[in-house]
Amino acid sequence: MSAAAAREAVRAALGADGALARALPGFRPRAPQLAMAEAVAEALASDATLVVEAGTGTGKTFAYLVPALLSGRKVVVSTGTRNLQDQLHRDDLPRVRAALGAGVRVALLKGRANYLCLHRLERARGEAATARRAGVLERVARWAAGTRTGDIAACPGVAEDDAVWSRVTSTAESCLGAECAHFDACFVMRARRAAQEADLVIVNHHLLLADVALRQAGHGELLPEADAYVLDEAHQLPAVATRFFGTVVTARQLQELARDVRQEQLAEAPEMPALRGEADALEQALRRLRLALEALPERGPWPPARQAAAAREAAAGVEAALGALGAALDAVAERGPGLAACARRALAHGAAWGSLTAEEGSESEDAAEGGGGEAAPVRWYERTGAGFSFHATPLDVAPVMRAWRAERARAWVLTSATLAVGERFDHFLERMGLADEEVRTLRLESPFDYAANALLYLPPGMPDPNRPEYTEAVVRAAL
Repeated sequence: MSAAAAREAVRAALGADGALARALPGFRPRAPQLAMAEAVAEALASDATLVVEAGTGTGKTFAYLVPALLSGRKVVVSTGTRNLQDQLHRDDLPRVRAALGAGVRVALLKGRANYLCLHRLERARGEAATARRAGVLERVARWAAGTRTGDIAACPGVAEDDAVWSRVTSTAESCLGAECAHFDACFVMRARRAAQEADLVIVNHHLLLADVALRQAGHGELLPEADAYVLDEAHQLPAVATRFFGTVVTARQLQELARDVRQEQLAEAPEMPALRGEADALEQALRRLRLALEALPERGPWPPARQAAAAREAAAGVEAALGALGAALDAVAERGPGLAACARRALAHGAAWGSLTAEEGSESEDAAEGGGGEAAPVRWYERTGAGFSFHATPLDVAPVMRAWRAERARAWVLTSATLAVGERFDHFLERMGLADEEVRTLRLESPFDYAANALLYLPPGMPDPNRPEYTEAVVRAAL
């Protein structure tokens, strides 16, 4: 479809007598929405890059869904959060697709941690558990027997933040791949196959950038190839990108490794209880480090923090425990795919941990920086509840984002209500690696008359939003 034909199709759909006005009660044409939709249609038809700031009330969701559904191209739509992803898939997209009569195949694809792993469920049900956990696992097992998607958000009676999910959801680290006895029924693989076959795939930024990071490292891909990418809530992308192009190891990851080692030892090497001792030693080392971090600020740069002897020695203790566990696992890896996967995880975590906690100027730190003259990532730590995390965060993700797009000469649409600084997009373009590329920018004001219809109230004496009492204070102020 030509750019002119695409614009005309969008005008017909979003006009006063168009398909949406006829099918959706209360729909009214909005000039900013139509302007954005025409710009998106042109970008999709001509493989162009469009950056558009559309104020609240513009109707930007319909403004990109309509041209995407009419384009005849394979489109990946990425949202800022899973909640927005679910809303788009459950509410907005079905309404627009039905109004347009578009026979477009749609797929929803989330990250691994959102899907039940049948192998991990089987292992979890086989280990000792409290009465409560055993009851929750049985509820999950009953749901697993009938669910088509394995999306944990759809499991009745079990909250998404229930601790049991960390034991039974899929992770890249614990996945056995084709060696898994449940491979043919794997919910992650089903979702990915559906995405491959779909015309429009809804993902979120975390999954999108995890795919970029995986491709950059040469480890395959998570998402199907597409003709066009529409990135909603694009203002979040630079911050999310730093996570996926850096390195992180958390206490939870290492605790899950220790737990999985115990499960796999019972299933694949029951006559070798010494493995459990190595797993226990890792957990003890993690507790010692968590205690040592109490003497430090809640978060901060690691190089100066490691000058504290207790923290430095505790971090070295975690590295030693990981090494010992890895060596023990390597010796029994041939006993089964579960132990082999644990051995690979221990090796990967050990290498990452060494680079994150090494002394400045050491070989481990140099290896983490890549040795290519790039700016060194910022190494920092954070205490989180009962755990902690160690990070190496790049200062600039623009080169990676630029290389990613260069590999895909496709249409790109980046949109949000907040992209420009003043009336200029320079800052956002620079952070996204778009500063030197041919990009069309468009800024659309909100149709709402805020001056006449809105009031800003700033109550005095409010606690920090991270404090437990903040929500109660907001309620008191509002009432």
